[in-house]
Amino acid sequence: MATSSTHLPEHAIAAYAQERASVQRMILEARWANLQRDDTYEHPDTYRDDQLHRIRRAHLVHLGALYDVLALRGARDTEVHDTARGLGTELLAHDGFHLPTTRRSGINHLRTTYADLHHGPRPRAALPPPAADQQAEPAALPGRYPTESRLVRDTLRSYAVAKACQNDGLTTDAYAQMRRHHMARGLLLWNAAALAPADRAAAQAAAQAGHHVRKLDGHPRTTEENARQYLLEAYLEALGDEDEGDQPHEPDCPGGCGGDGIVMATLTWDDQGDGIFVPVWAEPIDCTAGVPQEHDPDCPECHGHGYTYSRGERHLCCCLQPVDLTA
Repeated sequence: MATSSTHLPEHAIAAYAQERASVQRMILEARWANLQRDDTYEHPDTYRDDQLHRIRRAHLVHLGALYDVLALRGARDTEVHDTARGLGTELLAHDGFHLPTTRRSGINHLRTTYADLHHGPRPRAALPPPAADQQAEPAALPGRYPTESRLVRDTLRSYAVAKACQNDGLTTDAYAQMRRHHMARGLLLWNAAALAPADRAAAQAAAQAGHHVRKLDGHPRTTEENARQYLLEAYLEALGDEDEGDQPHEPDCPGGCGGDGIVMATLTWDDQGDGIFVPVWAEPIDCTAGVPQEHDPDCPECHGHGYTYSRGERHLCCCLQPVDLTA
């Protein structure tokens, strides 16, 4: 158990107070759980049902806890708060509790489960927060800073792709994806430190990521501040190359992506009969910027109905196309 006296916003929650889990470790846990879950998709025949259950549960717990801590620190991205609650609700359903009694049932179950995984039956009591005049205000971030939810997704996705490229012997692609991973992870740590300035460890870890990327790019070591700034410039340059020719989404995008271009959508529901469907799985999809979508009536999977069914589950069919409002 860590003995640091630094008080961070998440330490006011019992689940996160006992071991004082760092954001760095939570990112590593979420990264591991995401990689394990992706492997079940790539090699479904190599896993037993009980293994699939544990891996998917771990993914919900660790990713949910990371989003929850960012939310507790006051993440500016509303998707972070929504996703934390959504993953908690998915965890409830995954564990067989299909009827949350309150809006906070899912997030409370997520925190209790996280504590059980790390500390045994029950966590210790939460620690009292410091006096208001002792709490540091969030630090400002540079303009054009990516949203927290985008950084989480990019951190996990780039690492998974890098590992897949390594396994396939694609050395150049693996190198590029790991560079992308270090940038996204460093910026996520910088963001977490800005939300809670007392977390000097996260700020230093962000700087180390910047030093590493600068070394990869052939630049000499510099100050921590310059190293973090280099991460942002390199990341935005990479995004500019990807998004060239695409119409960017506005921060107040009617699709709800906050300018990120990505939204979370429920893809799988548990079919409980009598027309009752409980969400059990969500993933990021492209934002439609509020443009209505309908399912292709010629789709061989859903025939325009919008859903497919298997093993007591309902799945969203992805054969969407824009609705012509002028017809």
